[in-house]
Amino acid sequence: MIMQAIPVHAQRRKTLRRNLAAMNADGFSFSVMVGLGETYLPAFVLSRNMGDLTVALIATVPILLGSILQLAAPHILERVRSYRRFAVGAAVLQSASLLALVVMALTPHVPAWAVFIPATFYWASGLSIGPAWNTWAEQIVPRRIRPGFFARRSRLCHVGVLAGLITGGLLLRSAQTSSGIMSVFAVLFGVGAAGRFVSAAMLSRLSESRDELRRVISLRATSGVRTAMGLQSRVSGWMRSLRNPGPIGKFVFFLMAVQTGVHISGPYFTPFMLRTLEMTWVQYMSLLSLGFIGKMISLPWAGRFANRHGADRLLLIGSLGVVPMSGLWVINQSMPFLVVVQILSGMMWGCYELAMLLQFFRQIPSQERVRILTLYNLGNSAAMVAGSLIGAAILKSLGSNHSAYLTVFIASTVFRAAALLLLPGGRLVIVSTRSTMNGWVSRRVMERSGAAAVSAGHSRQPRVRVAQLEEK
Repeated sequence: MIMQAIPVHAQRRKTLRRNLAAMNADGFSFSVMVGLGETYLPAFVLSRNMGDLTVALIATVPILLGSILQLAAPHILERVRSYRRFAVGAAVLQSASLLALVVMALTPHVPAWAVFIPATFYWASGLSIGPAWNTWAEQIVPRRIRPGFFARRSRLCHVGVLAGLITGGLLLRSAQTSSGIMSVFAVLFGVGAAGRFVSAAMLSRLSESRDELRRVISLRATSGVRTAMGLQSRVSGWMRSLRNPGPIGKFVFFLMAVQTGVHISGPYFTPFMLRTLEMTWVQYMSLLSLGFIGKMISLPWAGRFANRHGADRLLLIGSLGVVPMSGLWVINQSMPFLVVVQILSGMMWGCYELAMLLQFFRQIPSQERVRILTLYNLGNSAAMVAGSLIGAAILKSLGSNHSAYLTVFIASTVFRAAALLLLPGGRLVIVSTRSTMNGWVSRRVMERSGAAAVSAGHSRQPRVRVAQLEEK
C-alpha cells in the first residue's frame, strides 16, 4: 500500500502544480486584457466626444445590465455541469465583445448607445465567470496555501494590467491625429481580445471534479435553494434576506455601501484628468499604473498579515485606508503629490481586495457561493450605478467645473467613511486590531531600543580604551 500511495501523492502534487501554473497564466493574460481594453474604454468614449456623462455611464451602466444578464449563470451552469466548459465559453464571449469594439473604433461614426451593447456583453460574460470560478478555485487551491498563492497571483495580475496600461499609454501618445487615435484603440481592443483568448485556453487546462459540482447542485436542490421554485418564492426569499441578512448578508451590504461611495467619484477621474487638468496620455497612464504598483507593493505584506492575523483585520485596515483616498485629490493636483496619493491608494486597495477574496472563501459555503455571488454582482453593480448617478447629480448642479469635481471627491470620501458603520463586527475587530498593532509596535520599539543599547555599549567601549591609552 505504501508503494502505491507514493505515486498517487506525486501525481496529485504534479496536478496541483499544473493547475496553479495555469491559474497564474490565466490571471496574467486576463489582466493584460483589462489593462489594454477595459481600462481604456472610458478614454475611448471621451475621444469620441460623447460627453462626460456618457464617460461615467459607460463605466457603470453596462456593469448593471451585465449583472442582470448574468443572473442566468447558475441555470446555465446546472445545464452544462462543468465549471471548465462554462468558464471557457464565457471567456470566449468576453473576447468577442472586445472584437466588436475593434470594429467600432475603425468605424467613422458610431452613436453613443451602440458602444453600450458590446460593453454590456463584456461585463455579462465577465461577471458570469466570477462566482463559478470562485467556487472552482476553492476545489483547486488547498486552504493552507490560499492566502500566499492568491497574494502572489494578484501581484502577477497587477503586472499584467500594468503592462497593458503602459503599452496603451505609449501607443496613444504616438498617435498624432484623431483617426490615428482610433486606430490605436482598435489595436488595444484587438490585443486585449487575444489576451482573453489565451486566458480561455488556460482555463481549459484546469482540472475539475464533476462529482463535486454534482454534489453542490444536489445540496442546493435539497436545501431548497434551487431557482426552479418560482419567481414569487424567490422574491419572498430575497425579502426575507433583506429583513434578516445574517453575517453573509451584512458583509455583502457593507461591500455594496463601499462601492457606492467609491463610484460617486470613480467614473469622473478620467474626464477630470484628461479635460479639467489637461493631462497628457503619458501622465494619465502613469497615474493609473501607479495604483497597480501600490497594490503590488502591499500584497506580499497583506498575504502574510492575513495568514497571521486573519482576513477580518486585513479587511479593516484596507477599509480604513481607502476612505480618504479620493479626498486627497482636493488638497493638491500637482503630479508629485498625485504620484504619492496613487501609490498609497493602490496599497490600501490591495489589502482591501485580498481580504474581500479571502472572506468570500471563508464566509460563503461552497454550495451557496454561485447563487450568492451572482446576486452580489447584481447588487454591487446597482451600487456602482447609484454612486455614479450621485456624482453626476453633484456635477450637474455645480456646473461640471474644477470645484464641482473636487466636491464629488469629498462626497465620495464622506460616503466611504459612513460605509464603515456597516462593517460586520467592526467594533470588535477594531479593538483586537488596535491591540495587535500596539503589541507589534511595542515589540519593534523594544527590539530597536535593545539593539541601540547594545550598539551604544559597543561604541562606548572603544572610546574608553582610547581614553585609557591617551592617559597612559
